Amino acid sequence: MSAPRQRIRLAVADIAARHFEVQQEIDHDGGPLLLKMPSWVPGSYLMREYPGLVVRVDAEDAAGAPLQTRKLDKNTWRLESAGPTTVRIRARVFAPELTVRSSDITPEHAFVHPPATFFYVEGRRDEAISLQIDVPDGWRVSTALEERDGVYWADDYDRLADCPIELGPHRVHRFELAGRPHEFVVHGTGNADIERILADTEKICRTEIEFFGEEPPYERYLFILHLVHDRGGGLEHADSSALAWPKLGFRPDKEYRKFLTLVAHEFFHVWNVKRIRPEVLLRYEYTHEIYTRLLWLFEGWTTYYDEVFPMRAGCYGAREMLESMAENIAVEKSRPGGRIQSLSESSFDTWIKLYRPNPDTQNTQTNYYLKGLLVGWLLDLHLRRVTGGRRSLDDVMRHLWNEVYRRGSGVPEDGAAALIEAATGVDVRAFLQTHVERPGDLNYDEALASIGLRLRRKSREKDQEEPAWLGASIEKKNGRSRLAVVYHGGPAHGGGLMAGDEVLALDGHRVGSDLAERVELYRPGETATWAVFRADRLVEGRIRFGEDPVGKLEIVPLPSIDESQRAAFAAWSGTDGSFLDSQAKD
Repeated sequence: MSAPRQRIRLAVADIAARHFEVQQEIDHDGGPLLLKMPSWVPGSYLMREYPGLVVRVDAEDAAGAPLQTRKLDKNTWRLESAGPTTVRIRARVFAPELTVRSSDITPEHAFVHPPATFFYVEGRRDEAISLQIDVPDGWRVSTALEERDGVYWADDYDRLADCPIELGPHRVHRFELAGRPHEFVVHGTGNADIERILADTEKICRTEIEFFGEEPPYERYLFILHLVHDRGGGLEHADSSALAWPKLGFRPDKEYRKFLTLVAHEFFHVWNVKRIRPEVLLRYEYTHEIYTRLLWLFEGWTTYYDEVFPMRAGCYGAREMLESMAENIAVEKSRPGGRIQSLSESSFDTWIKLYRPNPDTQNTQTNYYLKGLLVGWLLDLHLRRVTGGRRSLDDVMRHLWNEVYRRGSGVPEDGAAALIEAATGVDVRAFLQTHVERPGDLNYDEALASIGLRLRRKSREKDQEEPAWLGASIEKKNGRSRLAVVYHGGPAHGGGLMAGDEVLALDGHRVGSDLAERVELYRPGETATWAVFRADRLVEGRIRFGEDPVGKLEIVPLPSIDESQRAAFAAWSGTDGSFLDSQAKD
């Protein structure tokens, strides 16, 4: 194969400074050349302003003569050459931190987040690019890019931007599914049981591949897992994913199950988001926002399936999955924002809201991941119920794959209802109008009853009294208690407390980091005086505690279950339905 017209060489230039050096050669026909760097990465809808990480850009022609370089805007550098030449660019790029959306350099490894590292040439994004990577002795390269004789290749810039790269002395774990190699690499140490993770990951991948009923749409798949100090998360790519998980966050089993949902989520994006896309995202524009009202479908439904697939794969049972769903419902019920902002509005405003949380977020915004997950479940059960089990959300996903992606199109902004009806024969316009286009609380009774279940508040032990409810979330720091969120309409809100208040005392007695425990000493209806620091001023007032309107929820079998409900439960869960007989139906 002849050399491409764009060639990049990447090196870890300065570990202490966390600098990459990017050398890029571009065969150029002369005149102005516009060099650009993305501001955001597909899959994470926030302007992250990656050009701010560029330390310096220099350019020269084939003879080594400097080329005039002028920055035009935050994303764009203009280079001038008198005639045809090979433009040689040398840039330093800062790698600030280890997240799935940023690059990182330490003495132990380097992680390359391509949109934050590599430039593209305006008007030439469709050209092939080669990439040579220089690494310290003993390090290896793991990426989904095709490798030929030590050089990596991308058919175009979109492909390069979509392939994160892990550099380091890591071990590569492998398994094969559907005739495709799958690789799993881990950076960091902690309490992860890698053999268990590999076994469960293989089960999940197999279940998702079989779900679509054909060979997966990639030649090789790579999981990159970073074990980090605290925050977890993931970012999908066409045939790889970057995962981050707290290094000690694999125990107890409940936390491990949450990790499995992350694996299932990012892998399902192979189909939903990376290939099945909103019509407006068929062609990425890296320097400005692209608005869609459909992320409740693409992210919300994926979040629903990330709970379902590990259950269907046998990684955990229906009991564990339903425990998680009950917790999700409780969180959504506790957020007043679900009654303020609709799912479609949440999607449209993601660029300025979801990824920029503030103390008022839970009061005024809907989370299209969380509420989208619950609406996806309700829609799935609705479709199963009205078709007598003949159709489900599974059929919708396969229809989107075969009739949208395979035909080279995307989902139109107003096309969800028509596509669902085409897949199932069910008119869901009223359902979507109620659940997606309007804000409001969700009702689970009919949907859950169709599979023999009900949602209820967990009862307390007979000798336990109902504790007081503060109506605020508490942040503990340096031995103090700070109100992170004050829920609108709750006791704290009614008592004049505000987000950011540092609580000093209740009823004249000092409060440290034990505010939650102190509140539990009161009962609903009782009052207390409070004292807080607010912007370094002492403020005092009185609160009347209430009763938590949501409390802890559980999903349990109905007292009486018929065979149609039992069959529907088994078909939905992919289990034998024994959960329906597993606990007392009091």
